[in-house]
Amino acid sequence: MHSSAEKTENGENMSVKTSIKNGIRDYQDKHLIKARRTYEINKFKDPRRIAIYSSIELSDKQKRQIDDLYIKNYGEKIPYIWHQHYTAFTGKFDPTYFPELLYIPEFEYFMNQNRKYCDVLEDKNVLSMIANGIGIRTPRVVVSSANGIIRDSCYRSISKDDIPSLLKDTVWFAKPTIESGSGKGCTLLNARDSNFGDKIASLGSDYVIQEKIICSDSIRALHPESVNTFRVMTYVWNGGIEIVPLVMRIGQGDSVLDNAHAGGMFIAIDNDGTLHDTAFTEFKQYYNEHPNTHIKFSGYKIHNIDKVIESAIKVHSAIPQIGVVNWDFTINKDEEPVLIEANAISGGIWLFQMAWGCGPFGDKTPEILRWIKKKKDSPLSRREKI
Repeated sequence: MHSSAEKTENGENMSVKTSIKNGIRDYQDKHLIKARRTYEINKFKDPRRIAIYSSIELSDKQKRQIDDLYIKNYGEKIPYIWHQHYTAFTGKFDPTYFPELLYIPEFEYFMNQNRKYCDVLEDKNVLSMIANGIGIRTPRVVVSSANGIIRDSCYRSISKDDIPSLLKDTVWFAKPTIESGSGKGCTLLNARDSNFGDKIASLGSDYVIQEKIICSDSIRALHPESVNTFRVMTYVWNGGIEIVPLVMRIGQGDSVLDNAHAGGMFIAIDNDGTLHDTAFTEFKQYYNEHPNTHIKFSGYKIHNIDKVIESAIKVHSAIPQIGVVNWDFTINKDEEPVLIEANAISGGIWLFQMAWGCGPFGDKTPEILRWIKKKKDSPLSRREKI
């Protein structure tokens, strides 16, 4: 039996340990946010970005509109550079533009506080299981590897020597399943390639080899060499799943990738599938028609976008423990949506604003800013309970 004095002492020791542990976590949390904010600020030291945002000046009236919104709801002024940059892209000013300074370091970070769920969702070997389990299509897999365990399409263990016979003469698409955003590490693969072994080795211990998707006619016509995709951002808000305005990404030249970071272009697309007038690249090359196929963008229609929106909301509803996700979808030759990947870590929000010329959250911006302020003003040990 422990005396009451011993119990009190043990309780006090546990309280001190908890306080120290929380203090360390709060310190790390504060400095992580600061480091991420610094990273976003430093992006604007790039001469290419400087050339874009310095091409215009915000008026005093526009600056007051920004200050009124952010000081009232976020509690402090923000740098004008993001509003200036986004305005320079489309010539459209919107006080509700949402700076990357607040998105990845704060909004996404607070929304996706449980990093373990994010790591699982971003693993393409796991994402397909989640999506397929609720009837959402993903690319058909012929070979996958997880933690060095190589499997066939039925998850039977195989060796590297078995891979060529499974691929046969078909061209497949291979990519790492972890940390492969912006097309990193993606490659076309054929067992007859002279450097086939090197390509497999470059994929590491976590990868997937899957069918090369054939897009729908209306998508393929724009640029047949690449799988052109839709970036769909959904977020949990007030007990439901919300969606920001969609963006379509399109490849160009000989590239099989459509990513903006990989040289692709992006364009705003309405919920009925109608493209806007102008597509942009990350550093403000702009096109009113595709440079290779010469299809004019204005009014061009992509069919079955409503299915993409429905699928994005459905798959996010399956894992609402994650607050905000950037999904990549395409539409296949059978006019059905296919989920390519999910981005819950460093998903970014600049693409939507550059394409649309308006803030992504619209009239929800004030309440989202107030929510961020409440989270930001609370130490991590208390924030998790808010």
